[in-house]
Amino acid sequence: MRLRPRDDPVEAPPAERRPTPRGASATLLTRALRPERTLVRIRWAAVPFGLLQVLTYYQPYPPGLFQAALGLVGLMAVGNVVLWALIRRTATLASARRLSLGSLVLDLVVVMGLVFVYTFDADTAMWALVYVLPLEGATRFQLRGALGVMAVATGLYVLRELFGMLQYGNNFLATSISFRMGIGVIIAWVAGAMASSLVRDREELERATASTERYAAELAATNRRLAAANEVKDDFLAMTNHELRTPLTTIVGYATMLSERWDAVPDGRKLESVQWISRHGKRLQALVEDLLTLSSAQAGALDLELRPVRVCAAIEEAVGVVSGTALPAGSIEWSCPSGLHVWADDDRLVQVLTNYLSNALKYGAPPVRVDATVADGWVEIRVRDRGPGVPDDFVPRLFEKFSQASKGMSRTAQGTGLGLAIARQLVEAQGGHLWYERDEAGGASFGAKLRRAEVRDGSPASGHQVAR
Repeated sequence: MRLRPRDDPVEAPPAERRPTPRGASATLLTRALRPERTLVRIRWAAVPFGLLQVLTYYQPYPPGLFQAALGLVGLMAVGNVVLWALIRRTATLASARRLSLGSLVLDLVVVMGLVFVYTFDADTAMWALVYVLPLEGATRFQLRGALGVMAVATGLYVLRELFGMLQYGNNFLATSISFRMGIGVIIAWVAGAMASSLVRDREELERATASTERYAAELAATNRRLAAANEVKDDFLAMTNHELRTPLTTIVGYATMLSERWDAVPDGRKLESVQWISRHGKRLQALVEDLLTLSSAQAGALDLELRPVRVCAAIEEAVGVVSGTALPAGSIEWSCPSGLHVWADDDRLVQVLTNYLSNALKYGAPPVRVDATVADGWVEIRVRDRGPGVPDDFVPRLFEKFSQASKGMSRTAQGTGLGLAIARQLVEAQGGHLWYERDEAGGASFGAKLRRAEVRDGSPASGHQVAR
C-alpha cells in the first residue's frame, strides 16, 4: 500500500459560497411575481379609465349593456384585489405560474367582454383592446404565450363579428377581421420573440455570471494555496537560516581555524573544536534525515516493517535517546502495562516518541510524563508536559511541516519544525493517528493511537514488509 501526500483542506470564505437551491428558487419566485405586481398597478389605473369610457360613451346603450359594461370594469377591480392578496401568499413557483395563468384569464374575460358589449356600435374602436392581450401573454409566457392568447382572442373576435351580424345587422367583413387580427398576430409574434430573446439573454448572462463566480472562487482558492505555499517557502528559508547556516558556519569556522593555526592551537582547544564540528555535523545529518523521511513519506516511498512491537521497550528507548542530553533527574516519568504490543515499525515508533519527548522538553516544562493505555483494541500513548501549552491560533498548523509558533527570519525557536509533521506521516503510515489537546492539569498533551497486537508469551513476533 502506498501513502499518498496529504492535501491540507482550504475552507472557502463565506463570500464565495455558491447559492443554495432554496435561494435560487426564491430568486425565480420573485422574478415570476414581479410582472404580476406591475400588472396589478396597471389595472388600478385602468379601472378609473374604464369607468370614464363607459360613463361617457357617445352613443346610448341598448338595454342591459350599460350594466354589463360596468360589471366588467367592476370584475376587473374585484379580480385585481384577489390577485393582490394571492400574490402576497404565493410561496412556490408552481403556484406563481397558476396565478399568472389566472391573471391572464381575468384580463381575457374583461377585454373580450367589453369588445362583445360594444358590438352594437359598428364604428367603435373598442376592439383595439385585443392588442393588450398578446403583450400580456408575451410578458408571462414569451412567444408561446403571446401566440396562444392571440389565437384565443382571434376566435372570440370572429364570434363577436358573427354575433354583431345576427343581433345588430352589422356587416360581416372578412377582410376587416383578417386585417385587425393579422395586426394582432404580428404584435404577438414581435412581442413574444422579444420576450423569448430577453429570457435567453438573461439565462446566458446568469450562466456567464455563475461561471465567472466559479472561476473567481477557483482563482481565490488557488491564490490561497499559493499564499500557503509561499508561507511554507518562507518558513523553509527561516528554518535553513537557523538550522543549516548556523552549523555550517560553525563547522567552517572551526575547520578553518584548525587548518590555518594547527600548530598554534593547544591540544585541548583542538579537541574542543573537533567536538564542536562533530556536534554540528550530527545536527546537519539529523536535518537531512528529517527532510528525506518527510519526502519519502509524502511520496509514498516509505518502507516500513510492521510487526508486534513492545510498547514499554519503545518508550524506554525513546526516553534513553532524549535522556542522553544531561537531563535533570525526574524530568521524564513513564508507565506502561507489561506485555503490551502494537502493530508498528519499531524504529519509526521510537522516532515518533522521540519527537514527542523532544518537543515536550524543548517547549514545555518538566516533569514530562508518558503513559500507555488500551481502549477498544487500540493502544493510546500520551506524552504530557507542564509547560504553557500550544497557542490556540497555532493549533491548526501544529502538524504542518516547517511550522513553529515563532515564525519568520527572526524566529527564536530552535529546531526544523519538521518533528511533528514527520510524526504525523509515520503514525498514519502505520495505520494509526495522532492528535494534540490541552492537558487538564495544564500544559500540552500529545497522543498517538496504534492498533494493538495480541502476542502470546514466548511466541515469535513475526512481521511483514510494507511500502507506504
